[in-house]
Amino acid sequence: MKIRNMEGSDCGGILAVASAWWGNTYSSDMFSKWYITHFRETCLLAEEGGRMIGFVMGFMSQTNPDETYIRIVMVDPAYRGKGVGRALYEAFAERAVALERSVIRCVTAPWNKESIAFHISLGFIMEPQEQELEGIPVCIDYDGRGGGRVLFKKRLGVEQRTVC
Repeated sequence: MKIRNMEGSDCGGILAVASAWWGNTYSSDMFSKWYITHFRETCLLAEEGGRMIGFVMGFMSQTNPDETYIRIVMVDPAYRGKGVGRALYEAFAERAVALERSVIRCVTAPWNKESIAFHISLGFIMEPQEQELEGIPVCIDYDGRGGGRVLFKKRLGVEQRTVC
């Protein structure tokens, strides 16, 4: 498996597989050349034999200069459980450290128990919230449109910088 930065030319391939890999209709402005151009350092694609088998798209926070954010990860269903997602997260973390970031944040849906377990296995912690759903802390109305999410945070091996 090879992990590389995305290129604008990857957009067509991502758009072609996103809904099938997600298991439901999925579209995003992130699947565009402009997003990849502006956030290339944190958009990674996994390939095997020249074929896309997974990707992660994120960004570096401008508001919180020690943080990066993973917005979306998708893995070809035929490759799930084979370490592709873990390798993408590890490559993203390596990139974050190289960019002197000390925190990765990401979210998942509270009903997605596999995703919750996956993030915990990678060393992410669920951030406490005022509400819980079946023992899971849930940020209600996370997206401003009524969607609740489980918020994850992972500290990386970078000295936290002081902003003056």
